[in-house]
Amino acid sequence: MPSDSLAARRITQVLHEGFADHTVGPSRRRTQSDLVDDWLRALWERAGGPVQGAALAAIGSLGRRSLGPASDLDLVLLLDPAQVDAERAEQLATALWYPIWDSGTSLDHAVRSPAECVDVARTDLRAAISLLDLRLIAGDPQLVQDTAARVRTQWRREARRRVGELAGLATDRERRYGSLAHSSEPNVKSDRGGLRDITVIRALAESWLADHDHAVVDAAATVLRDARDALQAVTGTSGTRLRRADQDAVAALTGHATADDHHRVLADAARAVTWELHRAVRAAEAGLAPGGAATRGAGTARRPALQRLAHGVLVQAGEISVDPDSPDPLRDIAAVRHATTTGLPLSAATLARMAQAPVGPLRSAQRDVLVDALAGEHLADTYEALDVKGIVARRVPGWEQIRNRPQRSAVHRFTVDRHQIETVLEAQRLLARVSRPDLLLLASLLHDLGKHADARDHAADGAPLAEAAAVHLGCDADDARTIATLVREHLTLVDLATGRDLADPATLRALLAAVDEDLGTLELLRALTEADAIAAGPAAWSTWRADLVDHLTSLARTALSGTAPAPRTRLAPQSSAQEAVRTAVRRSGGAQVLYPAHLDAEPISQLCLGAPDGAGVFAAMARVLVRLRLDVHSAVVTTGGGIAVNTWWVAAAPADLPHPSVLRTALERELAHRDRADARVLELPPAVPPRTTEDTPVVTLLPVASREATVVQVNARNRPSLLADVAEMIAQHEVQVRSAHVMTLGRRAVDVLYLTDPHGRALDPPATGRIMAALMEAAET
Repeated sequence: MPSDSLAARRITQVLHEGFADHTVGPSRRRTQSDLVDDWLRALWERAGGPVQGAALAAIGSLGRRSLGPASDLDLVLLLDPAQVDAERAEQLATALWYPIWDSGTSLDHAVRSPAECVDVARTDLRAAISLLDLRLIAGDPQLVQDTAARVRTQWRREARRRVGELAGLATDRERRYGSLAHSSEPNVKSDRGGLRDITVIRALAESWLADHDHAVVDAAATVLRDARDALQAVTGTSGTRLRRADQDAVAALTGHATADDHHRVLADAARAVTWELHRAVRAAEAGLAPGGAATRGAGTARRPALQRLAHGVLVQAGEISVDPDSPDPLRDIAAVRHATTTGLPLSAATLARMAQAPVGPLRSAQRDVLVDALAGEHLADTYEALDVKGIVARRVPGWEQIRNRPQRSAVHRFTVDRHQIETVLEAQRLLARVSRPDLLLLASLLHDLGKHADARDHAADGAPLAEAAAVHLGCDADDARTIATLVREHLTLVDLATGRDLADPATLRALLAAVDEDLGTLELLRALTEADAIAAGPAAWSTWRADLVDHLTSLARTALSGTAPAPRTRLAPQSSAQEAVRTAVRRSGGAQVLYPAHLDAEPISQLCLGAPDGAGVFAAMARVLVRLRLDVHSAVVTTGGGIAVNTWWVAAAPADLPHPSVLRTALERELAHRDRADARVLELPPAVPPRTTEDTPVVTLLPVASREATVVQVNARNRPSLLADVAEMIAQHEVQVRSAHVMTLGRRAVDVLYLTDPHGRALDPPATGRIMAALMEAAET
């Protein structure tokens, strides 16, 4: 057989077998492997390969009999030193390797003894994985069989210490190459979710530490290998990156109408692989975890410790699940929120239950928990777990039309759906800049819904889709209209700033019209513009673009004559409860506590606290809630007639609240000691230091929000003592809190404070400067 015919014969064989029938891929690759095996056996015979003491073995795709038409050959010449001396080994290697090179086939080769194979497998993780596929081509079958058995035995013996290395290998590959599902030019071998990850999954199975869904992985492997085979047939090279120039031809060869259709199939396969790898690693790690913190009981009674959280959420064995008997409507969304904020994975059973659960419009309470989930720093991992089970597409109207849809613009790095998730992640850095962080997160999630298959103007097409989706996700009509405006105009600001004359009044008028001459919408659009551009890729955002956008935004901000308004209160106090507390304080002269009837529409519990007004009352109430470990979600603070009546919403079920008498006693004690500095110290662990500059607090003066008071907004990373620290600083400066509006969104707290001097007047400029500096210090503590 002439050596130079091998490459041509391999391509011819694949084209002859064809791609029309998607079920023939595995058999086509076996035939390809058989062709190469026969060619190599002929080489072995011409080289005079011995029957004993030496063998030619394959690893890699040839070892697995899944060879592509231009894939490299990975070969090992196995030698028994007792039967084959060094001179004969060199002659045999030369007689084998040179004809392969002459054929134009890429070759990765090694000459080793069985002991050397075991040694290299012990020290080199990649080599160990590849040697698991060791398969005889020609020569001594017992030599290959014994070597393979020794490698597998060692692999299982060493696997316990190598699980972390395997997980790190996949993570490092994602850092170096990216995600196959979200890449516009995916590498079907090396990207996360590609063929190399399938090899890792199967290596874990060989360790006997964790198994996987073989049907799912086999189906994904077929899709990815078909794409690799078609790409190599089109290009005639061993490359595995599917570049734009080749995508149409590869799609046609694999039987897809368009490159986009083919990409969606590839993305589905890659996501399935990523999920199965995640499950396998988690299972292996759980199997290796020692008893102790994660378990309770002893001996045969030992079992994973169970932590019960609010709304029927459970944490067990390092995974998040839910109580199937809990009727709480927030159960599933609260589980997702816990996953995005902690990084713990949702259990497979919980994901399966969510995938089958009835779907309907969200209540406003569910919408608030969803917003908290969007603010979680582990959103991307949680999204992938939800999406691989089809949960996001079932819950968000219009998502299915953009799921796995590639973007042909060279600017974009990700598919449409993942780009929206990346935009949300970028928007998290900008929450301090807007008065409605919740709308920024939701608009980021929905801004490209219009990028469906037949879209002409995706911004205009997406606006009504986003509005409908926002209503479905629990937004009221006004908020949904604002989101629709942001989606319709999400390209307007950058287009005007970079493509129009900023000195022309018409440019400014166009921007003001786009935001309905509303300052809050302007600030949201500015933040969405930046988040969208950075999420797209480096080419979409630059210092030059940012300067132009900021200049035009500044012109519009000045034209609208003001700064951002205070955020709207998301929850309204019950007026009857406020009046009851006010009356009780007036009659008793002391502190009073009332728990208004719990409303099903609210995800959290409402507390109404009252006391005679005076310096430090607000701070004392805030400290009491911190001492009782009650996490404040929102608050409305009001004073009048010498009485402070403050309504607080805390993240606790009514059954978990302390008895009102306990809270009243604690409040009376706090008020009695509010002048003692030592009694005001909160015994809490120190806060986690800010990780990035985006976590730096922002304190903003809102000069047009009120004529009777000085209004200041504190936007900072939330922590248990934040509100208490802010309140204490206000008390130290002898400033009165006339009213306060507190809102918590994920890891951000947005507190708007209406401050007066002791005489009930707005603060003068020097006092304003001092209190703003003090509030900045308190927020940074």
